[in-house]
Amino acid sequence: MWNLPFIPLLFGIAFVFFLRPVVAQRKRNPRRLPLPPGPKGLPVLGNMFQFPKALTWEAYDKLCKEHGDIIYMTALGQGVLVIGSQRRAIDLLEKRATNYSDRPVIPTIEMIGLNWSFALMRYGTVWRQHRRAFHKYFSNSALPTWHPIMYESIKALLLKVRSQPDDIFEHVQWMFGTLIMRVAYGFDDTRQNEALADNAEAVIRGFHRTTAPGRFLVNSFPSLRHVPSWFPGAGFKKHLENLSQMSFKAIYQPFEEAKLDHAHGRKGRYHSMAVSFIDSMSEDGAGTREEMEYVARSVCGTAYLAGSETIVGSSLALIYALGSHPDVQKKAQTEIDSIVGLDRLPMSDDIKNLPYVHAILKELNRWFTALPLGLPHSNIEDDEYDGYFIPKGTVILSNNWAMMHDPEVFDRPFEFIPERYLKEGKVDGSVPDVETVTFGHGRRVCPGRDFSKDAMILLVASLLATFTIGTPKDEEGNVIPTLRLEPMHPSAK
Repeated sequence: MWNLPFIPLLFGIAFVFFLRPVVAQRKRNPRRLPLPPGPKGLPVLGNMFQFPKALTWEAYDKLCKEHGDIIYMTALGQGVLVIGSQRRAIDLLEKRATNYSDRPVIPTIEMIGLNWSFALMRYGTVWRQHRRAFHKYFSNSALPTWHPIMYESIKALLLKVRSQPDDIFEHVQWMFGTLIMRVAYGFDDTRQNEALADNAEAVIRGFHRTTAPGRFLVNSFPSLRHVPSWFPGAGFKKHLENLSQMSFKAIYQPFEEAKLDHAHGRKGRYHSMAVSFIDSMSEDGAGTREEMEYVARSVCGTAYLAGSETIVGSSLALIYALGSHPDVQKKAQTEIDSIVGLDRLPMSDDIKNLPYVHAILKELNRWFTALPLGLPHSNIEDDEYDGYFIPKGTVILSNNWAMMHDPEVFDRPFEFIPERYLKEGKVDGSVPDVETVTFGHGRRVCPGRDFSKDAMILLVASLLATFTIGTPKDEEGNVIPTLRLEPMHPSAK
């Protein structure tokens, strides 16, 4: 039998956790507009057990086909809006960017110490300060500073590929890790770069696992972060503490090493963001210098974490796509030979004259979506849209993969067809631009996109000016999911 004095207490707890938000939302939604459609969930738990765990972009696309191109789900009271079409993404994330440029409050991000990255910061003054500092080094006008490092990194890659062609995937991953480390910190020690890169990649993997909707209860009940790690069921805290140590290492160790090199006059061969920041720091006022150093560490760290996640994955997909499409390679090689010639590698000045190579990169970003769901947005205020009520603080996922594989927009969307971006020998501007989903929407668009595009197109052109990539086949003629580099094609240097 229930003890009667405990009944009011139970009702009070239920009101605080579950009923009060409902009552508050009704006050904020006086027109009683419905939430966007979505799968029916359970009382209190919502759709907690319906959030997909694997191939999430495909699962969300299927749900959008059932319920509409925007769907709303909840996990223990936290709303999640999935945007399934480019039209909806433009309406909300671009046309209403003032409201939809925030990042959701996710306790695990703070617990693993990643709140220093401006890519994950809340929208506001501090975020703008970091983004301006980042943009200074990655704007279009700043790119010529980094082109020599790109050329040297690509040349080193080609030598590695030539001597060890079977390890091309590892070589490409090494090249981009080294390139971004050189740009951010000026390091040229291969082992140093590899160790730092491995740590950063572990942080990225941990971020995606810990921020998945419904994966960690602490994201729905932030007070759980105060539970002692020895308490039954609190094993997640030890896992997050380990990730926090990796995150601390990712932001502090390389910058401190760059400061030490600078203090001892050890100038590397490369100009770097870290050295530029250190040189520009004011000596007046400890507080000012401390603030500038915080921004510098954060921006340099974000350059590597954000850059390596997308550019490395895309480059590996590029190699597989080229190896699987010899006709694409031949067309690109013909174009490169006619523009660049046979006695040198492609340079930045050649890029504008290689429309087919541009088309390959555009098709790669469409065919292989590096961030299928992007980084989550959140709305600062309640909103009414197309007859629906969207509560403030909703986690907003943009299904970029679905947008780039929409058969109503792209003919044969699962095939790799660079020609879809060409018309009369030039890039066709009327085809939906993949950059809006590759590099983010609205005010959270990636400020390093121009650097990424230049590095990728130089990689494509240099690889194809030097090698022909092939895929081995089994006895039945089926492609084996590995790659083979043929002897250097006629334009090889």
